[in-house]
Amino acid sequence: MREKLHTGELYLPTDETIVAEQTACLELLYDFNQTRPREQKKRRELLQKMFGKIGPNCYIEPPFHANFGGNHCYFGDHIYANFNLTVVDDTYIHVGDHTMFGPNVTLATAGHPILPELRQAGY
Repeated sequence: MREKLHTGELYLPTDETIVAEQTACLELLYDFNQTRPREQKKRRELLQKMFGKIGPNCYIEPPFHANFGGNHCYFGDHIYANFNLTVVDDTYIHVGDHTMFGPNVTLATAGHPILPELRQAGY
């Protein structure tokens, strides 16, 4: 199931391996969002653990929201994200250098099936 995250195929988000990975990512995300403003070093260390890659001189203003805690995000250099950046990072998100996100921006890589039969099956 995990491989299907990155192929565009339908997958079951309740798959045990996906849930375990996602939970570990969300634990780090929770820690990041609970940091105090003066804990910039801690924030940077957490972002390094959370993201697939995050370049130098990046700043993400908490709260930050992400399905996989940023694990599938690859951010370049000099990126600024204002409050409430939401990334539906079920698969890879690549953001180039010198990008700025205003408040309440959402980047979504996944959707939900339209057919009722697929929804009933948990996809």
